[in-house]
Amino acid sequence: MSIVSWDEFRRQQYGEYQITITPHELRLGDFVASVQGLDESTTFPDKGMRIDSFQDKAWFQENCRQVVIDLERCQNRRAEDSESTLAAAGALPALPETLDALREQEIGARGMIEAWQVFRRLSLVAQSQILSFHRHGNIDVADADDAVEELDEAIEDHLPELLWLARIKEPSRYPFQHGLNTALYAAGMGFAAGWPAATRRAVIMAALVHDLGMMRVSLQVIKKKGSLTPAERDHVRLHTRLGHELLAQNDRLPDAVASVALCHHEQPDGRGYPDGLTAKGIPDMARLVSMLSAYDAMTSDRPYRAAMSHQKAMGELWKQRGQQFDKGMVEAFSKFLGWAPPGTLLRLSDGRLAVALHTHVNCTRPVVRLLHRRKDGIEIGVELDLAENADAASVEGKRETLLADGSHGIAHRDLTRLLPKALVGISVGKADESEPAEARRERRNRPRIDAPKGTRILVVDDALTIREVLRNMLTQIGYRVAVAESGEQGLEEAAAFEPHLVFLDIVLPDISGFRTLRRLRASKATRDTPVIMISGNSSAIEKFFLQRVGADDFIGKPFGRFEVFSAMERLIRAGALVQRVAE
Repeated sequence: MSIVSWDEFRRQQYGEYQITITPHELRLGDFVASVQGLDESTTFPDKGMRIDSFQDKAWFQENCRQVVIDLERCQNRRAEDSESTLAAAGALPALPETLDALREQEIGARGMIEAWQVFRRLSLVAQSQILSFHRHGNIDVADADDAVEELDEAIEDHLPELLWLARIKEPSRYPFQHGLNTALYAAGMGFAAGWPAATRRAVIMAALVHDLGMMRVSLQVIKKKGSLTPAERDHVRLHTRLGHELLAQNDRLPDAVASVALCHHEQPDGRGYPDGLTAKGIPDMARLVSMLSAYDAMTSDRPYRAAMSHQKAMGELWKQRGQQFDKGMVEAFSKFLGWAPPGTLLRLSDGRLAVALHTHVNCTRPVVRLLHRRKDGIEIGVELDLAENADAASVEGKRETLLADGSHGIAHRDLTRLLPKALVGISVGKADESEPAEARRERRNRPRIDAPKGTRILVVDDALTIREVLRNMLTQIGYRVAVAESGEQGLEEAAAFEPHLVFLDIVLPDISGFRTLRRLRASKATRDTPVIMISGNSSAIEKFFLQRVGADDFIGKPFGRFEVFSAMERLIRAGALVQRVAE
């Protein structure tokens, strides 16, 4: 028998561990002690009841105005006070004093190629999640789980390479790259801190989807270059509640993940939103993702400002520690990344450009590769250890300068393609870059799902090579394929062929893919036909993600079998295509 103090007994008897909330704030595991506003014809058990499913929550939303929950009997809340109930979901182990994992590994050619495969897989998942979230209001949790598990397993052997890849910043793809890069930093921090696998994976998932609510915010406001009006600012702030509400409807998604979407703009000083929580009430996981998200946003080009360098972004975090960001987490993140993390661009004291590879233990300055401009682009030169080379580190009192990602027109994706070859003569970025070198076990935990043989697929693209590549890929699986080389021809073919799926290029010679899509959606026959848009044009890609056209998925050129069949599998899992029955 457990003994409680008299004060504790009185708190329990007088209901000091009970709080009143609205039904939409209920979470799985909550214990409802009583209700308010119940219709007289509907009864509620005197002993109360626990919320065991979203159907239970829906009943309260339909029948009650307010509910009283007992914090002592809730499974996922603490009873210290009402503010701390959110913090119970998403608690993290303490951060260690030393976080040297990043300095214990070096970037290698083979490691970069293997990390690239993980990055490509996670990129596709992040991209598909925002499209699904915008159009259908949900995400494919099983697909995200697989990608998160793969990243978590890869981070142990490929930490510096994966953080290098977080430096790939492209404005046209910011909507999904932001969640992707935040997830990469979260994976690195969790591994360096030595947290359990289940905790690491929950943090990675939360980071990946934390900002999905922005897909429901006005594009005009998002793209605005000047200051927001108070009304526009309030509109943007809605994204935390929108994201939380939609994520909470996914039964397989941990409640802590949805809480991060709600609380990632709360601040320890109480000046955040949406609820003005203070440090005590903000879930640990939300405080971590808040900081990582802000760092990635600051180091990315945004409509209202240019990207900051790593050094300047860390300076902003440091100034706001204990106010906007958690003090301990900022200090830990600074220790983890160090002075110049992998992929950081530098201008050396003699004016030469370089890119950081890694930093050794007990060193501040990194090992770098010199960068040279050539007529046909950038070239990666010799290796230089700035910790040992005093002449490179300082010339006439000048020191190295850290540069923002993308400075001097240097695209990090190009550096990634060139680096393995520069190291040992291996390259990435070929036509089959989407296919990992190892077995599919690393990519998924289940066999691929296909549509039935005979499924009709229409390919609309003005490039003969693309049409034939897709035709060959798809017919090998048993699908029927029709092709068209223009938007008008594609619309005619769609009316005659009645496809179950359309691959549609964005840039076409007559009418654009966007206009073709609108006409497909306007027709009763193809209104619900799933459409996967394809393009290699950066401005078209930016328009696709920013304007949120009504397509079901997107594939960037160049692509391989992995991208094509992964996109089709997502449609099958979402119910947009029928699944093939095993023979």
